[in-house]
Amino acid sequence: MAFMDLPLDAPEKPNKGKEGGACNRRSCQAEPALHYNHGSYAWYCGDCARAIGDDRVNRSDWAANFYPKLGHPQFETREQIDAREAKAKTIDGQIEKITAPYFGWPKPGREKPQSESLKRMLKSGRRRV
Repeated sequence: MAFMDLPLDAPEKPNKGKEGGACNRRSCQAEPALHYNHGSYAWYCGDCARAIGDDRVNRSDWAANFYPKLGHPQFETREQIDAREAKAKTIDGQIEKITAPYFGWPKPGREKPQSESLKRMLKSGRRRV
């Protein structure tokens, strides 16, 4: 079913906008909806995802206001989302492992360590006050 095959007042399917369910567009509702729209937090069929994502206004708005902060396209499939999140976890884990010794980040569940010089400085600061 393509966009505008249904009238605007067509009843909504119960799985509308859900992953693998019906497309989130009221006049489409084609199944399966496999493209997640990060702007509307809903799932769309491939035809509607392309139509919305390739619209000049939507594309330029996403590119200017959201892509620089988020670093991903407006529409993604589950495979793309999982791959991006796995890559982000790997990169974040590597960054934390590399920088933790330099910034003294504690391991989860442990108190933040303090250097001996910091302890002396804090102790001397308490005496003066």
